[in-house]
Amino acid sequence: MLVQMSFSRYSNDVKLFVCLGISILSFSWLGAVIVKEVETFGVASFQHAGSVSEVVCHPNGIHVLSSSRDQCVRLWEIKSGKLVHRYTVPGCGDMWGIRFLKNGKEFLAASSSNDVFRFELATGKVLQKYAHSGTAYRLAVLPDEKSFIGTDGKNTAVLWETATGKKLRTFSGHTKDVYTAIIVNGGKTLITGSEDKSIKQWNIATGECLKTITDKPAFEDVFTLATSPNKKRFAMVCDGGYAGVFDSATLEEIWKTKLGEEGEVVAWSPDGSLIASTSDDGNLYLFHPETGEISKKIKTVQKPHTPITFTNDSKFIISGGDSVLHVHSVETGDRLEPEMGFSDDGTYDHLAVGLVGSRVYVSKGSSWQVLDREDPERNRKFTENQKVTSIALSDGGDFIAIGFERGQIKVFDTSRFELLSSMSDKGSVDGLAFLPDGKRLVAGGGNNRVTLWAIEGGRRLRDFEGHTDDVVALALSNDGELLMTLSKDRSIRSWSVMAGDEQAEFKLANNRPSGIAYFDDGRSLVISTKTKNVLARILPEIRVEEVINKEVVLELIKQLADDRFLKRQEAMEKLAGFGKAVIPIAEAIETEDPEVEYRLVGVRDTIRGSLTRDAFKKVATLDDSLGVLATDPRGEFWVGKLGDKGASRLLVGVVDRESEGIKILQTIDNEHGCLQLSFSRDGSHLGTVNADGTFSLFKVFRE
Repeated sequence: MLVQMSFSRYSNDVKLFVCLGISILSFSWLGAVIVKEVETFGVASFQHAGSVSEVVCHPNGIHVLSSSRDQCVRLWEIKSGKLVHRYTVPGCGDMWGIRFLKNGKEFLAASSSNDVFRFELATGKVLQKYAHSGTAYRLAVLPDEKSFIGTDGKNTAVLWETATGKKLRTFSGHTKDVYTAIIVNGGKTLITGSEDKSIKQWNIATGECLKTITDKPAFEDVFTLATSPNKKRFAMVCDGGYAGVFDSATLEEIWKTKLGEEGEVVAWSPDGSLIASTSDDGNLYLFHPETGEISKKIKTVQKPHTPITFTNDSKFIISGGDSVLHVHSVETGDRLEPEMGFSDDGTYDHLAVGLVGSRVYVSKGSSWQVLDREDPERNRKFTENQKVTSIALSDGGDFIAIGFERGQIKVFDTSRFELLSSMSDKGSVDGLAFLPDGKRLVAGGGNNRVTLWAIEGGRRLRDFEGHTDDVVALALSNDGELLMTLSKDRSIRSWSVMAGDEQAEFKLANNRPSGIAYFDDGRSLVISTKTKNVLARILPEIRVEEVINKEVVLELIKQLADDRFLKRQEAMEKLAGFGKAVIPIAEAIETEDPEVEYRLVGVRDTIRGSLTRDAFKKVATLDDSLGVLATDPRGEFWVGKLGDKGASRLLVGVVDRESEGIKILQTIDNEHGCLQLSFSRDGSHLGTVNADGTFSLFKVFRE
């Protein structure tokens, strides 16, 4: 295999040397690796990773289905709060309306990708897709289930044939987004509500608009409509802060009641005895359906709730507060605790995993804690005065560094958790890494640079400056000699840790880098950009065939000035064959011969694989965006976050040097949604912070 690089600043000797190649390995490590989840910590009952959009009870009365702006639909046990199944489609965006079909064996889900999906409940298989021209919001199913209505952000409602996905009819007439729809009159009449502050009645068979009503400014945006059990009336709630009931046939208003603030979602109980509504004032309202009298107000425990529904027996209401489902008794208004307990407030932010997975260190807000899996009595929790923004462990696990949003770094020992050192800089500390000696660390983030610190005394040793925006990720070679940094300024830079010199810069044309996987001391790199495209620079491994001898190296360097091309070429190949151990010797040489200097730089760059203008190429296109990356400390594989929010999965891949690309070994869906990744320093375990408020530990099994 040839080394595919060019050095435009070097002499022809260097170009020829690179193209001819050196003693290299074409072998690619593609051994078996299995990453398997061993434990998840925290309570995830009724917990989404984004705001809940709609909740619908399953016909069996045991389960409830909820959609969310975390790109997922989830099926739960109502009694326990246990997650039964998660449903998602790569690139689906926010999930909105949901409706069951075939007595709960299938369901429809509308999404911001403009599509409605029909899922098989048991397997999660997508059976059909129905493509709207704008965000698909809400759904209404005709009585025979052979067709259904979807509303969208292009001011229309569409009638679809359920089995085939064929578009049967479009209902046009609203002037803004159509948020909601219901079916009445035995499946003959459609009623829609819109952002244009109107309610319209349609003949489904012909598409004719039969009647339009509005009540400006009381209506404002009409968010949701809900039918009575006999379909003769329907309830409405709107942005104007009103709930009301109307006659389905005439659209005449029967009553209207003012809420504390704007209304969100309305539901009619299956037994017909109550109407429930959510409001931005943080209350759940229960109304008498005949008079509109408020029979009960239930204060919500979190942010104002949006969706709401009744259980099939009408005894409980289930509402969505921000990202969590809540169950309240209709009779008492009490919030019922699921058997799994209540979810913790918020999500964890960062984590680090101890050797052999014995400990997990996690942060949430301004606190961080130690979970000792072998001896729970050694669990600890610490509260700081500012938000924790990064965590890192030393190679031996003896020290832990905590970075904060206002630039402070604290270093503790991990036996007694005594504070060993403290240092401070400007800007958030978003990346931390210990050097192999455990005596120094690098830190970077919100101040556009990375700094090398001595832990003893908290001394600043040097700054790595050049980025013009925040540093989003950093990576150290295993020997601590080379540092790679990624920035919002779209650049990727490599640095000599000892000298502090920037060795190369590569700038992406369109996207910002978000993650880096790092192999062969930087010769091979995988870059993610939060898009479906994977970028990489992959070079062959160098086989070091001889024990380095300084005198031999110096003689070979002298040979670089030889007038004979073949002798110079021989010297360059032998020097590169020594590997990285020759670099400090070569860099210490002072020569007045510019040709020798250029050839030494060529040797160094061949060993290190310096970045060039065309260093990175697209090596794969995935089915979803690739975010943060983590490199196996043994240098055998990488793990990335595929997708976003609650729909994200783990992708396990390797560098394939033969094809100069990557190969995917494993895709892991643990149904929690990954946010952050971190390996234990011995490579035995991987930890993830999850979007549903939990964190997980995985074990690495190698062939």
